[in-house]
Amino acid sequence: MILNGGDPVTLKGISVKFLLESSIRFTVIEQQVDVFGRPVSSSDRYKVSTRGYWYTIMNADGAEIIAWHWHPDGKSDVDYAHAHIGAAALNPAAPISHKDHLRTGRMSFENVASNLLDLGVTPMNLNYAEILSENRTAFEKWKTWG
Repeated sequence: MILNGGDPVTLKGISVKFLLESSIRFTVIEQQVDVFGRPVSSSDRYKVSTRGYWYTIMNADGAEIIAWHWHPDGKSDVDYAHAHIGAAALNPAAPISHKDHLRTGRMSFENVASNLLDLGVTPMNLNYAEILSENRTAFEKWKTWG
């Protein structure tokens, strides 16, 4: 699933403007039991299973600030969840580069959205906190790693 057809989404706040790119690979699986081995009800029989993600926050000029990736089936030798600190956020004398893979835990889209809110992006939905909370609860219930 690619957000906005692959084109960056513009996100604005009072004094900030960011661009967001997002892509999530997933499959739908049928399950007989939950992650604890308990039988599942018919309404919980199918679950979405994430197979990879790419989230990138950029400044208004399109320069990468931070990106979170997990591509276990990709061509790269890096198959763990990681972040890249973009060149737009690094001092030229920094001891790391935008190519370095900084290990992270699993990054949900809800956490990316929360980071953007923390950075000053204005939510479009006034119920954003409730929506994020409900989605995080479901994510925590069904995730199988991280």
